[in-house]
Amino acid sequence: MDLKSTSIIVLTGGASTRFGSDKSAALIAGQSLIARILTSIPDEIDVIIVGPDPVVAGRKYECVQEQPVGGGPVAGFAAGLAICTSEIVALIATDMPFAVTQVINLINSMKAHDDAAMYVDDDGFKQPLAAIYRVQAVEMALKSLDNSAGKSMRELISHLTVCEVGMSKEVADSLRDIDTPADLDVAIAFEATLSDNSKL
Repeated sequence: MDLKSTSIIVLTGGASTRFGSDKSAALIAGQSLIARILTSIPDEIDVIIVGPDPVVAGRKYECVQEQPVGGGPVAGFAAGLAICTSEIVALIATDMPFAVTQVINLINSMKAHDDAAMYVDDDGFKQPLAAIYRVQAVEMALKSLDNSAGKSMRELISHLTVCEVGMSKEVADSLRDIDTPADLDVAIAFEATLSDNSKL
């Protein structure tokens, strides 16, 4: 699929309660989580950030705010879709700084009858915050929910036909999320292994 027909919505509006500060500004190898995500997105893909402007140089993007502010990931998704002009959209949470490549790879898994494609782990858990969606299908699902504020992604995807892709260890490592300072330490160590491998 042509990447030019795809957009990426990055959700940055979480409360970061367990982390203790704004997670999107946390640093890995001197780069904030949001900057790391933005710089890893191919230039031909339009980017929409849901949340305050992170002021990241070198990458074009649009910003929008969910209503109400703090309304949760479904409200954030809805806000991003309101200004999205592509047929296919990827959704990525800002606390998954290594996820971009794996999420883009999902595009090749989605067939014509699928509304979405996402990874599923050995326990059957689907990861909707690092997934690919068909915009029209999600807009219809949002109408079924009536009000997006406070709704869970699990509720939203229950209205979609989802292509489930098995989550390998490599994918699971790339989709690690950062909820606590301890998670950030693990992510920093993981990034160091990636840097070491790139030098081989």
